[in-house]
Order: sequence, then structure tokens, then C-alpha cells
Amino acid sequence: MTEQLWVVPAGAPAAEPRTVVDAVTDSLTAIAATEPYLHALLHVDPAGSLSAGRRLDRARALGRETGPLTGRTLVVKDNVAVRGMPLTCGSGALPHGLVTRDAPLVRRIRAAGGVVVGKANLDEFGMGATTETSAFGATRNPHDATRTPGGSSGGSAAAVAVGQVPLAVGTDTGGSIREPAAQCGVVGVKPSPGGISRRGVVPFAPSLDQAGALAATVADAALLHEVMSGWHGLAEAARAGAAAPRLEGHRVGVVVELSGAANASGVRSRLEHALGVLEGLGADVVEISVPSALQGLAAYYAISSFECVASLAPYERREMLGTEAQRRLDHGRRVAAHPRELSAARRSVRVLRTEVAAAFARCTILASPTMPVTAPRLGLGLDDPMSAPRTDCWTVLANLTGIPALSLPHGLCPDTALPVGVQLMAPRDLDARLYRVAAALESAG
Repeated sequence: MTEQLWVVPAGAPAAEPRTVVDAVTDSLTAIAATEPYLHALLHVDPAGSLSAGRRLDRARALGRETGPLTGRTLVVKDNVAVRGMPLTCGSGALPHGLVTRDAPLVRRIRAAGGVVVGKANLDEFGMGATTETSAFGATRNPHDATRTPGGSSGGSAAAVAVGQVPLAVGTDTGGSIREPAAQCGVVGVKPSPGGISRRGVVPFAPSLDQAGALAATVADAALLHEVMSGWHGLAEAARAGAAAPRLEGHRVGVVVELSGAANASGVRSRLEHALGVLEGLGADVVEISVPSALQGLAAYYAISSFECVASLAPYERREMLGTEAQRRLDHGRRVAAHPRELSAARRSVRVLRTEVAAAFARCTILASPTMPVTAPRLGLGLDDPMSAPRTDCWTVLANLTGIPALSLPHGLCPDTALPVGVQLMAPRDLDARLYRVAAALESAG
């Protein structure tokens, strides 16, 4: 028997809080009820978040503008700097003092009225796909406590899925927002590069890293993305998609290399259902090929390992890196010692970008499963990105080619009764299109 951890039943909205303090109190109550089992968070700040709530309530009482996130609580992945909270990166190698300055994305959240109640668990330095490499222990999946929530933003996804908070911040280098979103049954977005500042975010592989939003709905993810980036029109696009879910004029390209027999049968069935919904909304659904897509994982592994050396090397001297972080550091050094491997990986990326551009010349949106499987059981050692089943083999395409991608929950797998995510991708800087189509699918699905 699986152990269900829901505070609010799936799909049931919580009552609208009367005040910001009410919203904070609701989150703190949910955290207290679920954290003994879930372990989604590494730090909770009751005093600071209640104080922020009181300030916002006073401002509202005086008629002052408090921003579009007022009344919303959230958690931030613990590789992002939040003033007054620790910054551990899920590692025992970092000092345990409190940060004195917010990352720019956190400043934007606070300025918009959002209240950060805590820091979310993650794989050490973002290196993993299960949140099991955290030095502080694994997070569990809210749907089944014997399963992984995904990684590396597993704490962020689990916190939203279980109802601790409506919003969370994660980071995505090869799928680290979208994979846990798929496994936990929430929305997760890797934005286009350049929109959300990476300052104050501890790097993994700088050419691939992106901060992004996790939320219960497409509209909430779009709103948080808009706040963090300053890009206008994202929330409006999501509202439009939900209000008028028609997709005439859109051609959805199903990436054949990512959508075939390598996926579990139950995952394929949910993708097929989503494609049927899109057709019913007026979209033209076609098969599209990205011939080199399956080469992406090896290229990602070489490039990300090479780029992580600069971040990890200073901590190796303290002999406090975990097994996975040390393994990635060692592999990065091997790549650096063999320039042909890195050159081949970069050539693969150039080919992929050309192929993706050709696909978007024919289609407005690309689609695939987010992952070939549902949430694996804890303890299976799937943090190795080259192991099987490879949970991040479909998501790396968006990071390597610099396009925005979103994982949308689309029901439960008939074989495992666990969430399945559908991945939608749009051309670079057309994030609003992504939200428009995703919101339409969410509304009609």
C-alpha cells in the first residue's frame, strides 16, 4: 500500500485566505503536517514569513499597491540566495551561515508581494534526478512515499504538489524543473534563456542553467515567471488560453524520437490522450523528426560535467562533496583532458539547434512525454544520467537548444497510478505561446 501525503486533495483548491498572514499560517500548518514524512524543505522561516505577511496586510489596509503575488507563499530551491536563510545547495560542503542579500529573482518576488516561507531540498549542487543525493536526506513523492519526487528540484515540486505552498522556484540544467514536475503532478517551466537573472543562483553548468517556476496551474506558473523575469504578457497568454481554449492555426509536432516505444505504455497512452485533446481544440497534430535528438543526452553529460568543474573544485579540498558531485567533478576533468569529446558534444548541439529550427519552421509547438517513465522507486540509483531507465533523456533537448519547455500534468498512468507529464516546447523567446497552448490543454484536458 502506498502512503498518501496530501494536505489538500488533488485538484481541490484551498479556501481563499482572508489576509496574507492567513496564507502564511496555512502554509506553515501544511508544512508542519507533512514535513515529517515528505522532507521537501531544508529550512523554514516562520517568524520572517509572518512578519512579511503582517507588513503586506498593513500596506493593503492603507490602500497601497502590494503587487500581483500578494497573498501567495512560495519556497525557493536551496541553490538560490534568499536573505536571512541558509544557502546549502543540498551539500555539506558549504558554510551554514545566513545569506545577507537576495538573488535578483527573489527581490522581484518580494517586490511583487510574494512571501518566501522556506528553502527546498535538492540533489547536491543540482546534480541528480531523484533528490536522493542531498546531504540532508531524500525527499519523498507526495503520491507514493516509496517513490522519488524527481530531481534536482524535487523539494520544490513536492512542496507544491502536497499543498505546502502554491508556488515554488526551481532550476533546470537538463530537466531539473520539468522532471520533478512530471513525477509530482504539477506544472514546471524551463524558460527561454536570458529572461530570469541567474545572479545569486549557484551555477551547475552556466551555459545550460535556468531558474524557473513550479506551480499547481499554468496560470500561476506564468504569473511567477512574469514576476521573476519582468517579461510582460505571459500571465495574460495563460489566461487567454484557459478562457478561450481554441488552437486553430497551431501545428503541434510530436517528436517521434522522443515519443515512441522507449516510453512506458501508460506514458504513451496519456500522451496520445493529450494529442487527441489538442486536435479537438483545433490544432493540427503531426509527427516531426529531430533526427539527432537521442544524441542529446551524451552531449549534455559531457558539457555539463565540463562546466561544473569550476563550481565544484573549490569544495573538493574539504573532502565534503557527496558521491554524485565528486563523480561529476571527476568526469568533468576527464572531459577537459580529452578536448575531442567536448568538441564532439558541441558539434552535436549545433546540429540539434539546426534540426529544432527546421522543426519549428513546420510547427508552432513541439510535444513529447516529459519522461519515458513515471516516478521510480527510491533507492534505485537513477541519479546517473546515463543509467537506465534514463529519466532526463527527453528534457535535455530544450536546454541544449535554448528553447522554452513546460511540463504539464495530464492524468495518471494506468499502469502505476502515478502522474504523467506532457512536455510542450516553443521557439526561443516565445514563452507566451507556450503558456497559451498549455493553458488551453489544461483547461480542456
